[in-house]
Amino acid sequence: MIKKILLFFFSLLIIHNSLFISPVTAALEDPQGFSTSYDVTYDVGLDGVTIVTNKITLKNLTSQYYATSFSLTIGSTRLTDVLASDDGGSLEANVEKKGTSTTITVKFNQQVTGVGKTLPWTLSYKSMDFASSQGRVWEVSTPKVAADKNLESYNLTLSVPQSFGTPTAITPTPKTRSQSFNKLFFTFDKDQLQSSGVSASFGDKQLFDFDLKYHLENKNFFPVLTNITLPPDSAFQDVIFQAIVPTPINVTLDDDGNYLAWYRLKRGERIEIKVVGSARLYNSSKVKNPSLPEELRTNYTQATRFWSSDNPLIKSKLSEILGTNSPESNFEKAQLIHRFVAGYLRYDSSRLKAEGIERLGAVTALTNPQSAVCMEYTDLFIALARAAGIPARELDGYAYTANPELRPLSLSRDILHAWPEFWDEKKGWIMIDPTWESTTGGVDYFNKLDLNHFVFAIKGLSSENPSPAGSYKVDGNSGKDVSVTFSDSDFELKPRLDVSITPAQITAGFPNKIKVRINNLGNSLHPSDQLTFAAGQLIILN
Repeated sequence: MIKKILLFFFSLLIIHNSLFISPVTAALEDPQGFSTSYDVTYDVGLDGVTIVTNKITLKNLTSQYYATSFSLTIGSTRLTDVLASDDGGSLEANVEKKGTSTTITVKFNQQVTGVGKTLPWTLSYKSMDFASSQGRVWEVSTPKVAADKNLESYNLTLSVPQSFGTPTAITPTPKTRSQSFNKLFFTFDKDQLQSSGVSASFGDKQLFDFDLKYHLENKNFFPVLTNITLPPDSAFQDVIFQAIVPTPINVTLDDDGNYLAWYRLKRGERIEIKVVGSARLYNSSKVKNPSLPEELRTNYTQATRFWSSDNPLIKSKLSEILGTNSPESNFEKAQLIHRFVAGYLRYDSSRLKAEGIERLGAVTALTNPQSAVCMEYTDLFIALARAAGIPARELDGYAYTANPELRPLSLSRDILHAWPEFWDEKKGWIMIDPTWESTTGGVDYFNKLDLNHFVFAIKGLSSENPSPAGSYKVDGNSGKDVSVTFSDSDFELKPRLDVSITPAQITAGFPNKIKVRINNLGNSLHPSDQLTFAAGQLIILN
């Protein structure tokens, strides 16, 4: 007698762009009684709407059971036009949105009975969550497939309009590339997609305009000298400044690479500082021969308040992550740590409702994985990386997101973001985002970060300072202080030095002291250089 089984693929979980396959059945005797094969097409339109077509073949591996339905959860909040069919016609498909995901349950019209019997059927839908136009760049991402012994095959074809241009970055490397009818086609197989999903960028740089406000107040009984952190230049971004009002008394560069604008405040004085400029973000590092001074290498592997790399729990978990056959390269170690953090922690959006978000730190994140925001993902990665001897630090800033439910932001009242970077001996600093890899269910944010992460502040020597733009608030100020928009206008870096000497004239025969003041009146940093004085018959006394 053939037993009837209700087959649910609850773990066929596409959390946004991630596909996990692990059949779960009501039959304890044979929980792996069916295998599946997939031919999937992601057809991206000019407007970014993607038509996803899944051609699925379900194969019965047992003579005792048959399937009556199929259920999968997709990490997309914008699914439309869901259709299912087999050779006999349409199949009933029920769609239910649950939080940040959508569950589709399909009921079969026919039984798949007998060993080796198959049921080919098709499921299609549209979504705006797989491709988006972001300024000068198109970003496209598709599923990762988790290993499963009953997944016979999985072939994916990505199709994009030819007008997108040649991808400037795409991982993994496609098996084939072709062009037809104003479309570009890229194909991938199961082995490639089990390690990472497809992530493609069309455009080699991104341009932003920014308008930032900083609020400072001196509550002391005496004057103070304080500073604000300006968006820095880095291996992945250039920054220019059109205006800084009021003008700082000086701008310095700290060891992390931050620009610090200094102000002197009188007793009880309160000021608002307005900073206007533009940023250019790059797909790959602009540093040709990266190097890290030994002193910084040491500092970037030390334990701090929130990065407790010396804690026994952190060390024990690191040993578990790396295993007995720990890879030799820091890149491979960092990848294992990143994958662990992204898979272990769970994003808790309820914490964003609090007036102020308490920072938990790495150890608390490790022991309480169900209540994390971007700070915990970043802190835990940095602590584990430093425990492995990998220099790592925190980046705070603006991150553009087309869907904040899938790619959330959670820093400060101005909705900023935090993500880590680590040092690789060959590539230099590498930015990653374990938070978004977790919330999207496996989109690869390790091998290629998008062009949407604009750094406001770098924290390496300290886990607490400096603070990014958007964090400088005073009593009574609750307005929005960060405005970042896409820009169509590129720019040129133009430092311009103005040198003044006082006094301008020197009287012969008398000792004189000369004051030299150098001002950069341009829009960008002028690198440090040797200052040389030359004079006719003068003797210059140091």
